[in-house]
Amino acid sequence: MKKLNFLVLLCMVAIGCSNNSSTDSKIIDSNTFMNQLKSAPSAGVSKENLPEWLIGKINEIKIIHSKDISIIKVRIYKGEWKNRTVYYIFDSFQSCMFCEVYYDNGTNIVWTANDIASDIFCTTSKNWVLIYEFGEGIY
Repeated sequence: MKKLNFLVLLCMVAIGCSNNSSTDSKIIDSNTFMNQLKSAPSAGVSKENLPEWLIGKINEIKIIHSKDISIIKVRIYKGEWKNRTVYYIFDSFQSCMFCEVYYDNGTNIVWTANDIASDIFCTTSKNWVLIYEFGEGIY
């Protein structure tokens, strides 16, 4: 458990919510964002009621992790950013904290390591709801 927490924290510092500010502010932004997700209410949406592109993404992740389904937990959140609906897929095996962020039409939001938009995303995204999860692992 401690190793998993350390790896998640390391990924958040190294990749997620990065800009030219100090490491401490990166951790704060990442932690604030992750705390928003952890405290998000659960809507329990069935897979069939999700957008088609998201169902395809879920199926893809399930195939990739078919051997590891007992140790992973994948959670899909729906929120708002810049007056648009966005989806965040948290996969405990991800090597990048913000690689799986999508607009409502399925377009992947891609940030570079020096892109301050990821910091802005951490601090200005809102109204997160856990809409779907699978896997037997811990969060």
